[in-house]
Amino acid sequence: MSSSVLNKKATKGGQQQSVRKETTKQYRQLLIMSKTGAWEYFPATGTVDCNDIYFSMLGRDINEYRLNLNEAWTNLLHPEDRPEAMRKFSEYLENPTGMYECEFRMLHADGKWVWIYSRGGLLKADDGIVSIIGTHVDITEQKQAQEEIQRERILLRTLIDNLPDTIYVKDAEGRKIIANRADVAAIGAKCEADVIGKTDLELFPNSSGLRGYKDDMEVLRTGEALLGREEFLNNEKGEQFWLSTSKVPVYDEHGKISRILGLGHNITERKRAEEALNNLNKELAAQSEELKILNSQLLLQQEQELEKAIAQGKFEIASEVLHDIGNALVGFGSYLTRINRVAESNNLESVRNLSAFLKAQQTAIGNAIGADKAAALVSITEGIAKSQGDNQKEMSTAIAELLNIVSHIQEILNIQRQSVRSHGASQERKQVNLGGIIDDCRSMLFASFDKKGVKFNVNVKPGNYVIKGDHTKLMQVMLNVIKNSLEAIDMESENKFISVSMESTSGYILLKIADNGQGFDKKTSEHFFERGFTTKKKGTGLGLYNCRSIVESHAGSFDINSNGPGLGAVTTIKFALQDA
Repeated sequence: MSSSVLNKKATKGGQQQSVRKETTKQYRQLLIMSKTGAWEYFPATGTVDCNDIYFSMLGRDINEYRLNLNEAWTNLLHPEDRPEAMRKFSEYLENPTGMYECEFRMLHADGKWVWIYSRGGLLKADDGIVSIIGTHVDITEQKQAQEEIQRERILLRTLIDNLPDTIYVKDAEGRKIIANRADVAAIGAKCEADVIGKTDLELFPNSSGLRGYKDDMEVLRTGEALLGREEFLNNEKGEQFWLSTSKVPVYDEHGKISRILGLGHNITERKRAEEALNNLNKELAAQSEELKILNSQLLLQQEQELEKAIAQGKFEIASEVLHDIGNALVGFGSYLTRINRVAESNNLESVRNLSAFLKAQQTAIGNAIGADKAAALVSITEGIAKSQGDNQKEMSTAIAELLNIVSHIQEILNIQRQSVRSHGASQERKQVNLGGIIDDCRSMLFASFDKKGVKFNVNVKPGNYVIKGDHTKLMQVMLNVIKNSLEAIDMESENKFISVSMESTSGYILLKIADNGQGFDKKTSEHFFERGFTTKKKGTGLGLYNCRSIVESHAGSFDINSNGPGLGAVTTIKFALQDA
């Protein structure tokens, strides 16, 4: 071979080497600019080489590890990541096909752990040397962001799974892709996996499923939300329940509807209560008409019986009839009061608390699921709270009207009692046990005590409490006094009580009714027994006047005292003991 040919080859080889050096220089500069660590492993010798950035991203100087590069990687690996990282690299050495990829943590000089994404592949050089080259990229920020997103997802999922309402998400085909525990339970499935990917047509193979599927398609087509629709459903087990359903469209970044967010509030108990109330209203309406007819008949009958009683001097008959009717009406009123209390004990407050919580956390929820979804969730819960509040108000109004009817009938009976009382002077007296009257009053007013949280205490000392008198009139006195005490008590007070004590001494019976109510001043007490005087908005001014008249007609005395406003009151009644 001539020297000219050799010179040409040498020149060409030098040019190629110069190009390789320039290319290598450019690659190294690119790695520096991208802050990427580079490494090269030589299987034949088991040695490692790497660039400065490999260590600088860990806050370290490569010169500290020049003599021990082979062990630097394994020593700086996180103990929990070391076995898996070494296993993957060993497997790639045994079968170096494709790309080697691995994520692990390495120890920074300041003691923190840095997440590294390592990627490499097999390299065969022109000189036959085989090595594996790769890069190290700091992905700590990406991992932290992923962990934060995961935490938020866990928090959000925990929230929706522990809410009593059904919450679900459907795709653009109406198939469920998320279902919380309440939704799974309402469907009658065992777990979320049993409902994922299914439409309402598959979950409810009946008219309910068809209606739900049509609603989904309408929301997807029009983009208009469906809010607070009450619907009757049957799950796979055949169980029937009512839901207040809301469905809201969810838009993607291109403005296209991609999801449906749904929420269902179980209103089965409310519906049952409404049905029971409607039936009760119908029954009460019928009974009200019957009571009106009965009242007309009673008025006529009472007039006839009173005329006969006046002639015969036996008004006790009329009193006992009115007493029995009055007792029945009191029991009926107590029943209505219990219904009202049941109606007021629904979960309205918990729904309002849920609405307030979601509204307060709207920003945080919006960061997790999107502002539109969060706003829709808040809007749905607020609508449910308002709807349930309106229904409760309507129920309370109906019951209040019924109680007014009962009160009106009682007023008519009181008028009849007044008529009987006016002729009581000639009435034959019978033996009356005052202790029994107190027990009867406690039974009749038990519901009122329980509702208002008033403690009713009775202390009757051993003795004789039988006198001759009018049982109905004496019952009226006790009921009137105890009701006055009940109305005088501040319902916001923590300690509310009414106490009745009775003792028999030589010559008379002493009865006291004490309360911790509003009390009164001396000037007001001077007018209590004036006919027509009252401190109540709807009072007649006949209560205390009549009470004193009745007691005095039984050879007794009646008085009421107070130490001042806010200090309660004590009613004292004395009856002279009479020969049997």
